[in-house]
Amino acid sequence: MKKTIAIVACTAVMLFAGKANAQLGYNGGYAPVTLTSAYTSGNTTTTSSSEMDGFFAGVTYNYGITDNLGVAFGLQGRFNTKTTTGNADLVVVSGNSKSTTTQFLLDVPVFVNYSLHLGSSAKLTAFAGPAFSYALAGNTHVTTTTTVLGNSSTSEDDYAMYGDNSNNNRFDLTAAFGLQFQYSDFRLFGGYRLGLIDLNTDADIKTTSSGLFVGLGYSL
Repeated sequence: MKKTIAIVACTAVMLFAGKANAQLGYNGGYAPVTLTSAYTSGNTTTTSSSEMDGFFAGVTYNYGITDNLGVAFGLQGRFNTKTTTGNADLVVVSGNSKSTTTQFLLDVPVFVNYSLHLGSSAKLTAFAGPAFSYALAGNTHVTTTTTVLGNSSTSEDDYAMYGDNSNNNRFDLTAAFGLQFQYSDFRLFGGYRLGLIDLNTDADIKTTSSGLFVGLGYSL
């Protein structure tokens, strides 16, 4: 996977050096992610899901092969987050907890695209292709407040998503497709991505990612 990302990045750099029929753009948007896990025990499989809000920003370089056909290379940062709360109220003990999960990723999308020109200033583009992702960091911060007979205490703990004691895989490969409308130098795009790699190294658990994305861009 590391070699694949390196090859894609080097290819993008080489294409950046070319000037013929190429276009550089900036983009940002909203990309929530759903992590679906399937736990298998014997002949029984239990499925659960977790959703996170996601935001991204980056650059895209579209290399035109013909007037309508191109290949777009991107490099973008993505931030995912999720906050959950819980509470308990017993006879002599009450408490509440708040957990906030944050995740930082680096994405390298490679999309083949085909455009239909709608007059001199607008065009509609369909795109599809793989996106390589690497999780730079991830953490869950838990704050717990407990009250026993009127006396309160608060504890805070952090749990790393990646590292020696984690079953989470930093690498992900998704297949994405979508549509983009461009008017002059401004772009509006959206689509769907589907994870192709198991994000959990535990043999009994398979976790994959998926989600919609929508964004705005500006082309130079």
